[in-house]
Amino acid sequence: MNKDTIALMERERPSVAILRLALPMMLAMIAQMVYNMTDTFFIGQTGDPNMVAGISLAMPLFIISQGIGNIFGVGASSYISRLLGARKGNEAKQTCSTAFWTTVGMGIVITAALFIFRKPFLRISGASDVTFAYADTYFAIISAFMIPALLNIALSGQMRSEGATAKATQGMLIGIVLNVVLDPLFILKLNWGVAGAAWATITGMIASVTYYCFHFVSRRTVLSIHPKDFKPTARMYAEILKIGIPSALSNIAMTVCLVFRNRVAGSYGDFVVAGSGINQRIVSISFMLIMALAMGYQPFAGFNYGAKNFKRLAAGFRITILYSTVLSVFFTLVFALGGRFIFTLFIRDYATVDAGITLLHAFLWSLPFLGLQMTLMVTFQALGKSILATIVSLGRDFLFYLPLLFLFNRLWQFKGFMYCQPVADGLTTGVALALSSRLFRQLKNLDKEEAL
Repeated sequence: MNKDTIALMERERPSVAILRLALPMMLAMIAQMVYNMTDTFFIGQTGDPNMVAGISLAMPLFIISQGIGNIFGVGASSYISRLLGARKGNEAKQTCSTAFWTTVGMGIVITAALFIFRKPFLRISGASDVTFAYADTYFAIISAFMIPALLNIALSGQMRSEGATAKATQGMLIGIVLNVVLDPLFILKLNWGVAGAAWATITGMIASVTYYCFHFVSRRTVLSIHPKDFKPTARMYAEILKIGIPSALSNIAMTVCLVFRNRVAGSYGDFVVAGSGINQRIVSISFMLIMALAMGYQPFAGFNYGAKNFKRLAAGFRITILYSTVLSVFFTLVFALGGRFIFTLFIRDYATVDAGITLLHAFLWSLPFLGLQMTLMVTFQALGKSILATIVSLGRDFLFYLPLLFLFNRLWQFKGFMYCQPVADGLTTGVALALSSRLFRQLKNLDKEEAL
């Protein structure tokens, strides 16, 4: 961590510091949204809702890769930030290398598992005889490249841990630009269909990972991915996993929920699966930007917690709540007024659009409170509060959404399917608020002790 970054963490006004850390991350998330939406957009231009449904059924695979990558992205990032704040640079370097090589090993294992269980997974997800071939083609290609998919998430997080959010953004942009350029070429010009979408995505991921690796072997970082720095310890893995596992469990829970969401949606028709898939992409615009703002605050929170500057940590928390809530309300208005127009950019099949816009409008009931929920969750992660992070991470999708999905669908059919997500979000935010009150009382007491 260079002197400018240390000055940013220690002395810059929290309102300015949070923005300087968050804006590059938000730009990266915008790029990531383009990444996620490009395949769906160009497949949608074929006018075939079954193709759209096919790649939507493969979406859980991306969530799995993000979850596993976050074990060593979010988990290692949180620990590295605290080590740098405590001036333990050598241990931070070893943590980064350990996270890198462990991610590679996990990628090999996951690739094998996905190929073994690919077909039954897609059937459980709700693939019909019409959509199965499309989903299987897309899924198989992505599965073969899980190592770069995992590293794409993990290395970006580790770069953010030392405040290099701008460089993390640059790496992501390289992959995005390639994906955007190659998608229309592969899908529409060469008529590769869903296979073209998959190959464009993989090419972009490999380009991003190559950029990240060059950064970590350069002299512009205090961290390392060199094998000589691979010196794992039980404490190191414990610190990484206690934050990384809750984050991964959240993604795994999200995957399980998405599988069953697609299955329930499929009971209403393949056009509902397609509409739900496009809705998930659109909703991710708000979710990922709000999360990016909170993740920009994460290294600030971890550094000042490690440096025992609790007053500055609290100031950063308050300003992040304000920023994220304003952003949440902004997206609520955008989706309420322009949701249908956004949907028709992806596909003009009216049954698909009507199903998707209905789901989007239901989600708007919980969107204004999403900033608060995300900031609280990231705070727990940054401070190493693994149990609190686990409760909030699992709450949104697994503890609340999954039971409500079956209960509401049974009681109110499609209307129940629509409203289970906003109800789950409301319950999760309430739980996060309850858990945070005790934590901030403890920080206030620690601040008083430091002042003595």
